Amino acid sequence: MPFVDADELEDAVLMVSDAGTGDEAWVSLDTGAVHVRSDLVDPELAPLPDDIDTSDRYVPVPRVSTLELGLEVVFDFVGAAMPEDEARVRQMFKKAGGYRVFGELVDERGLSERWYDFREAQTRAALAAWCEENGLTLGV
Repeated sequence: MPFVDADELEDAVLMVSDAGTGDEAWVSLDTGAVHVRSDLVDPELAPLPDDIDTSDRYVPVPRVSTLELGLEVVFDFVGAAMPEDEARVRQMFKKAGGYRVFGELVDERGLSERWYDFREAQTRAALAAWCEENGLTLGV
């Protein structure tokens, strides 16, 4: 199975998940290469394959929501590391700025490093599962 660079795939997931940009990304099922179409990427430095829009040998990179890497990860972390704050955290996300306020609470509790490690592990696990479903292997 072709290897996909984990950092490149994660960057592409974040890029296509950014609402309103129109960015697109694919992974080659033959090589594991990540291909991105974006105003932020110079097409001369990173040209797209000629058949990117017509071949079934490229799979679209999923969005964060498809991988369930949004609030699901936050609440999994809260349940594991700070269950006493669950109701408070749920209230945070009913208003704009929930992630910022959550980050402040995590920092206040001295759990920032644990949160980053947890989120990274969850992200890598979701990306590895997505790769496996598509006949790819997530490389490190």
